[in-house]
Amino acid sequence: VDGLLRCVVTAMLNGVDAAEADLASQVSQLGGPASGEARDAAKCLIYLRDRVGVPRDMNYHAAMQLRAHLNWAIYELQG
Repeated sequence: VDGLLRCVVTAMLNGVDAAEADLASQVSQLGGPASGEARDAAKCLIYLRDRVGVPRDMNYHAAMQLRAHLNWAIYELQG
């Protein structure tokens, strides 16, 4: 999950194109999209996405960006 979160942060800072190859590598290390490990990693990211608190954790716009980039990673994990 650590590597996936690093990909999400890279995408947020440098754009999705900059992180796409790294995310693909992380997904393949987990056994490819829709594998058991990828499903478990997706559940972790979904848990994080659903529990980001505004304004406790960050402001509204930052939370929206984080959720959008987490959704991008979740989509790639689920194939």
